Amino acid sequence: GEYGTAAEGLRAARVEAQRLKYACERREVVLSNLRTEAARDESVGALLKREMERFEALQKDRAKADTRVGELEPWRDALADGLGKLFEALGPARRRKSDAEVWQDAREHPDTLLRAASVELIGRIGGPGTAAQVYDLMVESSTGIEKLRARIAKAMGEVRKFEQRMQEEAARQNGGMSQATAQQYEQVKREAAELTTQGYKLEILVEAAQRGAAKALEREGGKELEKTLAKLVGNLKKAKDRSRIDTLRLLTLAGGDAVRESVRNLLAVETEALGLGTLIDGLAALGDTAIEPALLTKYLAHESWYVRARAAHALALLRSRAGISAMIARLEKEEGRSRTDLNQALQSLTGQNFRPVHAVWQRWWKENEKDFVVQPLPPQRTALEEAQEASGVTFFGISTESQRVLFVLDLSGSMKFSMTPRNNPNDDPSLPYDEPRQGDMSRLEAAKRDLTKAVSGLKDGGVFNLVLFASDVWTWSDDLATMKPEVRAQVNDFITKSEAVGGTNIHGALERALDLAGAKAGATWSAPVIDTIYFLTDGRATVGVTTDTEEILAYVRERNRNAGIVIHAIGLSDAHDAVLMRRLAEENGGTYVGR
Repeated sequence: GEYGTAAEGLRAARVEAQRLKYACERREVVLSNLRTEAARDESVGALLKREMERFEALQKDRAKADTRVGELEPWRDALADGLGKLFEALGPARRRKSDAEVWQDAREHPDTLLRAASVELIGRIGGPGTAAQVYDLMVESSTGIEKLRARIAKAMGEVRKFEQRMQEEAARQNGGMSQATAQQYEQVKREAAELTTQGYKLEILVEAAQRGAAKALEREGGKELEKTLAKLVGNLKKAKDRSRIDTLRLLTLAGGDAVRESVRNLLAVETEALGLGTLIDGLAALGDTAIEPALLTKYLAHESWYVRARAAHALALLRSRAGISAMIARLEKEEGRSRTDLNQALQSLTGQNFRPVHAVWQRWWKENEKDFVVQPLPPQRTALEEAQEASGVTFFGISTESQRVLFVLDLSGSMKFSMTPRNNPNDDPSLPYDEPRQGDMSRLEAAKRDLTKAVSGLKDGGVFNLVLFASDVWTWSDDLATMKPEVRAQVNDFITKSEAVGGTNIHGALERALDLAGAKAGATWSAPVIDTIYFLTDGRATVGVTTDTEEILAYVRERNRNAGIVIHAIGLSDAHDAVLMRRLAEENGGTYVGR
């Protein structure tokens, strides 16, 4: 109905508004670089003028998209309120019939996205028992995702076989491939893509059911609420699949004192790392300062680095003054990525930009503790600010203390192009590409240079690997490698000899990286061997199971939700997908830099 159309329209409008926001931020970085280049090279002036015009057009489109979101959101809410009042005014027989019609759409509509809209509507206007019914639909959809996983894995295996063949043919035929290979690849890719899209839409349905059930819970009270909570908590004890974590997330979305108290009680008895992280994240997002003592005394020193990371993040989100001294003390005991997690939380709370050095933080706190006041959560930095702060500390300015790292590097044909934009910064195939001139550095050369520096930052004993991708995906070592002097020499030699050819298989590269890292599906924390991934590309997805930005991001969310791996994203050139790269970093605790 009209509500479903409005809800789906709002979802699409938000996606578009976010895309344009990130595109504008990326354009600011490009213009900043072009102004610098134009000061040295007058021939860049014409390009700078064209890019400024593009930026102005982009800003207008962004304003329209923001206006569209601003119009649709109150309209959707007004429709929900109106339908709620209408349903309340119906007689018992008519109400049962109307409820049945909405539920039929929620369960059987051929368009999964409209099913999701119907589920959210039910959560807003449904009668007694709605929360439990929507919860059951969430569990059913969650189980459907579990069943799809095996089919998707098999289909992706077939796709990988053809991607390897394509890469081999591209190397032999200077970037070309046979028609037979192309046709077979398209067929197996289409089959895998259809399954991937099904999974993506089911994820949207699960999330809609979580929001819908949470809304319904907020309207319940007394014995009805007690009964629903008893059902959900009881099912948590029996659930062995992903529906357990989905249930915990549902509970953290609902408002109300009784539900909040139930979630706190669950946190107090939870022992599994992923469950703890989910509850800590949810309560911190709600601003629940009641969990602060447990964060300081219990979870900041938990045996799982994943739980310790979530505790540090929660203390920063809650603007905990007591968390400053606790995390400074903890900094002396930690190593690897956990030091980076603590340092980022301390930087957020204090506004100071120190490195993760205990003595420095301790001295500063001793001098400032008496009068220090924690400020509100700072606004998210833009891509331009991140790029300006980047100073080449580790990999394109993104630093980490981790010694368990994967580097994922794009070796597609466009990596041969110049890092300096002149006439074709967007890699428009209808225009001559920006080939490196004398004194220029290609994108591949820039990536090799920074990768060599990054690898040199790994200490002996550090665990790492390189994942390379073009049309196909391959690795430097079959398994994870442990750094030692002879390995350092071997990997540096490999980096030096790497060449660029083929397409851009972003989905396949992320899939291989998460496999290698140890990110496993399931209802518990997967305790990955790798805790940090650097992902670098200069373009948009052109080959792979899917090239759709939303589907790639959904795939990574699903894979990484049980792992907690930080993913940093580096985009070279103006041709890269800034929306994908920015969100890839944001949704996985990393930093995005566009060059």
